[in-house]
Amino acid sequence: MLKKYLSDIAFMQILNLLIKPIWILFIDAAVQEALPDVYGNYFGLLTFSLLFFIVLDFGLNSFNATSISKDNAKISKLTGSIIGFKIVLSILYIVLVFGVGYLTAYSSAEFHLLIFLCVIQIITSFNQFFRSIVSGLQRFKWDGVFMVLDRMLLIVFCSILLWGEIEGWELTIERFVYAQILGLVVVCLMLVFFLRTYLSGIKVSFNLGDIMPILIESWPFAILISLMGLYNYVDGVMLERIIGDSEAYVYAMGYRFYFALFMFAQVFSQVLLPFFSKNLENLDVVKVISGYTFKLLFLVGIILSLLAVSYGMEILTWRFPLKADNHSVLSFQILLFGFIGSAFILVYGTLLTAATELRFLNFSAFITVVINWVLNLFLIPIYGAVGAAIATTSSQLLFGGMCYLLSFRKFDFQLNIPEIVKQVLGVILLFIAIVFGKQYLDNVVVHFSMITVTALLVGYLFRLYNPAQLKSFIRK
Repeated sequence: MLKKYLSDIAFMQILNLLIKPIWILFIDAAVQEALPDVYGNYFGLLTFSLLFFIVLDFGLNSFNATSISKDNAKISKLTGSIIGFKIVLSILYIVLVFGVGYLTAYSSAEFHLLIFLCVIQIITSFNQFFRSIVSGLQRFKWDGVFMVLDRMLLIVFCSILLWGEIEGWELTIERFVYAQILGLVVVCLMLVFFLRTYLSGIKVSFNLGDIMPILIESWPFAILISLMGLYNYVDGVMLERIIGDSEAYVYAMGYRFYFALFMFAQVFSQVLLPFFSKNLENLDVVKVISGYTFKLLFLVGIILSLLAVSYGMEILTWRFPLKADNHSVLSFQILLFGFIGSAFILVYGTLLTAATELRFLNFSAFITVVINWVLNLFLIPIYGAVGAAIATTSSQLLFGGMCYLLSFRKFDFQLNIPEIVKQVLGVILLFIAIVFGKQYLDNVVVHFSMITVTALLVGYLFRLYNPAQLKSFIRK
């Protein structure tokens, strides 16, 4: 079971690592550099459109994935009604976004861009729904292909806009948005074609009698996703509204790296939700998979967070040579430590979602939203992007800790003191190798060689592999 799980994850992560870093760190960042005067406003509007994404999702994707994992016959029973429901939700989403946008006093130019950002979110919502069917069928490798396909297309489209030098097709923020819409439409059509066998004969239904049972079962998922979306995305909106586009731009510099890391980790969550739903009765499998995944994500988070401490200025200067300064670097460093909390959420929050422990999750997420909002309101006027980063990191750690504590109690996890001691020792070794090593080693190649050896040693202390497996992997 662990071997198949790791095989599927490895395939999806290889695709992720091949495509998404190119998009986030090169293409999207190049757009930000090419359009510095408008990108901060675009980032704020994009974050604003994401705040209401829950209206489009309404917990349907999580509900659909868990339902299909347990019974594939539910595809024919649920799909027509869910599609009809999502069309209604799409209309409601546009009305809500523009209503709140009007109260927020957005300009006509901002509303013009916002309508296309709404279209992006609507198509993304349908793509995620169709992908929930693919993952519910346990077709994780195909899900991985569809996960990165839109970014592959965008890399091509945006490269033409950025460097094609075609007259009349120079890069503008509008064309950047249009390219995203085109990529998403192509992926949506390919998903429908891939699922044609399962979707044949399905009729879109707007019948309230068909929709109500789905609504009743999915609304706890909807509340959870909406609360999590609030504390994840409200920072950018509050920055742009309280201070302005320039500070939102600074926050976006570091957030891009955090988001890239989060996308890497979210792949595990996308596989774990249907996997846990199908195997909840086998607690031994649940404990092995959850423990292994968390240790892996925790180790990656610690290594990259410490690298940000040591090489933060070098990393941001490499990507934003004219914009990087101590303020943006500090925001970036704090954000990366928030990923440690994300590791807890992506594993143990997903486990609790699969077990439908939604009352506790919603209560915990509500507390997190309140604390996040208070922190942002207090810290942003004083510290700007750094204050928003503190609020985000604190929220991730708080909610992640609460998810772990409930999982520990519900699934009877046992404290293994020798293992904990080894893991603490591993973190100390990484801190010494990365932070202190930077101070005493001038040669970057030597320093990274030392970090690699230390990371392999710590991976062994975390019991992520045994020496025989590593030797076999190197030989292959």
